[in-house]
Amino acid sequence: MICRDCGAEIDDRALICFRCGTATAAREREPAPDAAGRSARPWAAIGLAAALVAVVGFFLSPFSGAEPPHPFVWLVLTVAGLLVAWRIRLTR
Repeated sequence: MICRDCGAEIDDRALICFRCGTATAAREREPAPDAAGRSARPWAAIGLAAALVAVVGFFLSPFSGAEPPHPFVWLVLTVAGLLVAWRIRLTR
């Protein structure tokens, strides 16, 4: 087969020309469209992460008092952190 763009001889089974990169056949499938509605999602994830950091910071600061928080509080914070991480992963 001869490349229609540069004239190089290429294999009959080639998908593109090795010299110029021109496709040898028409596209069979179109790429998936880019989701335009995702622009608000990163801000929501950043807001959730900032709120989580503020809550954790409060519990680790001197304002929380001398007594450490109940283990249930740490469980809730861990679950919240995992949800934020999962949410951020979905937006990428």
